[in-house]
Amino acid sequence: MANAFAAEAAARLPNGEGFALACTSLSSLLWQADAGCRLLRERGVDYVPVFAYITEEFMEYASNRMRSAQTIPSSSGVLTNTCRAVEGPFIDWFAEQVAPAGKKLFNIGPLNPLLDVDASSSVAHESGKRHECLDWLDRQPPASVLYVSFGSTSSLRGEQVAELAAALRGSRQWFIWVLRDADRGNVFTDHGEDRHAKFLSEFTEQAQGWGVVVTGWAPQLEILAHGATAAFLSHCGWNSTVESLGHGKPILAWPMHSDQPLNSELVCKHLKAGILVRPIEMQREVIVIPSATIQEAIEKMMVSDEGRQVQQRAMELGEAVRSSAVVGGASHKDLEDFITHMTR
Repeated sequence: MANAFAAEAAARLPNGEGFALACTSLSSLLWQADAGCRLLRERGVDYVPVFAYITEEFMEYASNRMRSAQTIPSSSGVLTNTCRAVEGPFIDWFAEQVAPAGKKLFNIGPLNPLLDVDASSSVAHESGKRHECLDWLDRQPPASVLYVSFGSTSSLRGEQVAELAAALRGSRQWFIWVLRDADRGNVFTDHGEDRHAKFLSEFTEQAQGWGVVVTGWAPQLEILAHGATAAFLSHCGWNSTVESLGHGKPILAWPMHSDQPLNSELVCKHLKAGILVRPIEMQREVIVIPSATIQEAIEKMMVSDEGRQVQQRAMELGEAVRSSAVVGGASHKDLEDFITHMTR
């Protein structure tokens, strides 16, 4: 979606075609039309324009350098990392919008592997060794662990890290918390200097036995596929969202920027497969969410009747997502149709 020049070049070839690959949700493209926004609202999703949650500098770069708005007009169609189980009504609407221009829509998601619960027992890191957090998960009861990760590029302020830690302590729920090296006050610090070093030393000791903190690479797919994992506290990046839903795990939504607020609305309000930690009205505010608010959301998801209903809904949704990817499923059929189109 961010390389319009490639689609434009393909369109100039006498026997070439270019297709846009939408790496975000299809819903994130609907804000460009008033009717699309109305459709979102009709489905209980608040109108969340993506451009409202990115910087002016990035918008200028996207408009002037990447020309992302020209990618679809220059293409023969669109490939998406989504499926009907997740965005059915929005898929139908978008297909109607692009059809008059002769453009095709192929929904081939999820693009990530869909692992079985037993698969995590045999998955090894690139070093050849199974990640130790999976061994720890093996020892926990079914559907009892909260997985916490904000992706590889988002950062929490030091004060927010402390509040999240206090919430995890207070909730007394088993957890795996990925506090990656990317989460730094200054990405240009030398030789892996970690602003959380002192905190991590103390917190790891306090959490011994009921929690694991991972500071580097974590096997996210295997964690989400594991039977001991109950829910995912996530920034709601689209890859993480699809991976979580595809493995039937509900999301505690903590969006930060770009398409993440809209993804959180889609998961929590349309799909009913998540609970908001950071409500949409707080997105433009630079504030620290107190531990009490975070703990309340964690306990609601993990131990309340409402949380059990959300978990059940996510399990049902996961089965539908997986069904779409098998032979005969909607996503598998779209992939076959795309291959046929390209090789005709």
